[in-house]
Amino acid sequence: MTVRDALINAHDVEGLDPLLNGIQTGALLRFLTAVASLVLRGQGNAAGAFDAAAVDAALSGLYAHSDLFDRDRPFLQVPAGAEPPEKGVRNPVKKLLPWMPADRAEDFWSENLQATELDMAGAALALAVHHHYSFGGNNRLDGRACVNGSPGIRYPGVGYTATEVLWHGRNLFETLLMNTPKVWVDGTGLPAWADPDCVLSQQGAGRPEHPLWRATWGSNTAKCRWEGDRLTAVSTGGSPYRPPTMGAGKLAAKAWWDLRNTEDDFYLYVDVETKVGGIVTGSARKAQRLDLGHNETDLAVEWNAKNLSTAMRRRSRGTVKPPARSARVMFLRHLVEGSASSPVVRRTEVLISSPKKWMVDVDRADAVSDASLLMQAVCAELCKPFTPNGRLSALQDRRVDVESSFWQLVSKPFEDFIINGTGDFIDPSVWAVVRASSLAAFDQVTESAPMAKLAPFIMAARSGVSQNTSKVLKAALSGASRAYQSIGGG
Repeated sequence: MTVRDALINAHDVEGLDPLLNGIQTGALLRFLTAVASLVLRGQGNAAGAFDAAAVDAALSGLYAHSDLFDRDRPFLQVPAGAEPPEKGVRNPVKKLLPWMPADRAEDFWSENLQATELDMAGAALALAVHHHYSFGGNNRLDGRACVNGSPGIRYPGVGYTATEVLWHGRNLFETLLMNTPKVWVDGTGLPAWADPDCVLSQQGAGRPEHPLWRATWGSNTAKCRWEGDRLTAVSTGGSPYRPPTMGAGKLAAKAWWDLRNTEDDFYLYVDVETKVGGIVTGSARKAQRLDLGHNETDLAVEWNAKNLSTAMRRRSRGTVKPPARSARVMFLRHLVEGSASSPVVRRTEVLISSPKKWMVDVDRADAVSDASLLMQAVCAELCKPFTPNGRLSALQDRRVDVESSFWQLVSKPFEDFIINGTGDFIDPSVWAVVRASSLAAFDQVTESAPMAKLAPFIMAARSGVSQNTSKVLKAALSGASRAYQSIGGG
């Protein structure tokens, strides 16, 4: 399906190919929303579909900048000139993929070997992936090294998961509109790949570049060898194009893209306070994560504890179409490994959430947030014995197990609480179940311990968990006498 077909028929297309991984899905959505913003600029009111004439007009204006084989400005590349990269092990086409470092086995993602060359469709997708999701590294073009300024990926630290948070609608049209910022549609700015020198997208001397240009500028590029219509070799490095308002040097570049990143509507940024001795000393905008390797209920509880439903709705006030009640949240999760100097994506996936579990009603958000914080406090008390300074320090390596067991056991009551609750009412009976689940999780993990040796410590630790959990719940629910009666004693 061509870009034109995808846009004109977007109202009849349910979504993108489910076989695409998270980064491929993100690259296509970022490209399509950029083009859709130009269609909407010419079309005006979007109604229920993209107008074919507006699509054709937008694509006509982009045509000169979308040719993979243009001599002067090939699409998402720099000109190869008379010396394209040589074929061979030093310049494989897999260099375009952020999950495939050059020294890794080629069958990381599937049983099939990575292709040694790509047809036009595969090459265009790989170039879009590289433009939007490439990391820094040692690769260079004309002395320019790859740096971490790509628009779609963040470096969250090794072992953590960069998480894009988008809306998923009933069809592709709705998905695009719910994720397209109004400021992209306004004005005359173009995507950076269509105006690399920012000649048409500068808002005035010394003023920021147009938001669409800023959102689509990438720090890295590629030089390609084409043989006919097949891509056979690639070398990568830093882009020769710098934003007009980006100062000189590495620190200035980082400051520019760090600020640009916080403007990105594909990530969810919230202001996080820093405290010293309980006193707020400042705040910083941080992208929220759903780290891989955690139980889904654990992640949902953390999401709701931070009241991110409200943050998500607040962010969406600036998009072309407000999310419908039926809209679901789509998470694109990218697990980052490797090293700080040469990060690599080890896993990337698409997760489309249950709407009620992740986007609670407005009048229920605060109640769910309070309940989620309380569940986290219970889990913390449960895990205390399994720490280096806890009563069961000999079992500290089982802390992850006891945590996982707890979240599995509270999954159903937590979901029932969210789905079946109304308003700001907290059903007191849920806390008896949560407390019982914490003790059941404790028992599941300790029953395999060497009882003769640890039995006294296990009994003492269990008693402590029971008492401390009750105290936490009763303290948090002070004033709700019915809740006290259903929690139980220590």
